[in-house]
Amino acid sequence: MFSKLLCGLTFPLRPAQLTRQVHCSAPRPALPPLLFTLAKPLARIVAVVVGRGARVWWKKLPQDKRLLFKEAAKRHRKKFVVAGTSLLGGLAYAYESHIQECGVTGRRRFVALTPDQTKKISRVEFQNLLEDLKPDILPDRHPIYERVVKVSNRILQGNRDIRQIYDKNWTVTVVDQPVKNAFVLPSGNIFVFKGMLDLCENDDQLGIILGHEMAHTVLGHVAEKLTMASFVQVVLLVPMAVLWAILPNDGVALVANWFIDQMIQLIVDLPFSRDMEMEADEVGLVMAAKACFDVREAPALWGLMELMSEDPMETDRDLEFVSTHPCHGTRQESLSSQLASALTIRFDCGCARLDQRRDPQIRLEEFKRFVKKKSEKRDL
Repeated sequence: MFSKLLCGLTFPLRPAQLTRQVHCSAPRPALPPLLFTLAKPLARIVAVVVGRGARVWWKKLPQDKRLLFKEAAKRHRKKFVVAGTSLLGGLAYAYESHIQECGVTGRRRFVALTPDQTKKISRVEFQNLLEDLKPDILPDRHPIYERVVKVSNRILQGNRDIRQIYDKNWTVTVVDQPVKNAFVLPSGNIFVFKGMLDLCENDDQLGIILGHEMAHTVLGHVAEKLTMASFVQVVLLVPMAVLWAILPNDGVALVANWFIDQMIQLIVDLPFSRDMEMEADEVGLVMAAKACFDVREAPALWGLMELMSEDPMETDRDLEFVSTHPCHGTRQESLSSQLASALTIRFDCGCARLDQRRDPQIRLEEFKRFVKKKSEKRDL
């Protein structure tokens, strides 16, 4: 899967660097990105208006005209079949014509958003976030800010063989809030909250977190998610309009609409989101390895988060199917299975040997015993 993820330390190009200011390339003509972000509400509004309108029209239609309409529909049923087949063929063509190969993993995926559209969406989101978080943003001379910049640049320098890091203007924003969160916009804008920095005991753990978030960006997951969501809504447009047309009243139609939304979320949206998270874990681990971080921290960090979490959605595997993210235990197991390969990549990149006496897994086991003893004392 990672044949294209070569050791960045041997790549001859100049490494990408984080900037302290935002520079935007001149946009090229593209479809309004707002269409993708509003695809679901627009599609549902159209379906409701058309379907409900057809139902009201049919109820007001005299009986004799209903019979004439049914007879006409029977006479032209072949035309309806041809039209339906043409619509399905058009959707299939639209899907197939937008299949792309991921430049990092080689995975084939459905992406209709252009890079310009993704950048436009990111620029809007970036400015909105800066405005909303402005009172809590740390200055760029703050030691915490410098720490995040150092770790981020180390990842970029170690992965300068990945073409996708060069078409972004990487920036760092550190938010002084106790939220355990970090994310990277498709345009390369890195946001880290102080709560996440407090959780990360060392730069290796921070490198694992940022490697995962930066992997989402270089893999183009946002564009892929928006495309998939928009396509699903387009496919459902006609069936939802028919649903609103044939059901007896608005109340029943609303319940059916809600039920279908929940099924789509469980069957399509949530599994798709979890797959993206697992892929980002996998690629992020490789990126961290190439940057010479201690990748042994990855499974240990998720094991630690599982012990610390009180949210069953994060720890109970039976509830994983209703979550956007895999539970911590699943991610720990997956990263553990990839650890040997990541250590090999790290060695091939000429990184310094790791101290076996400082294995993060040892610290995790010690913490497990501490939590167990504390729990036993509480139960007495």
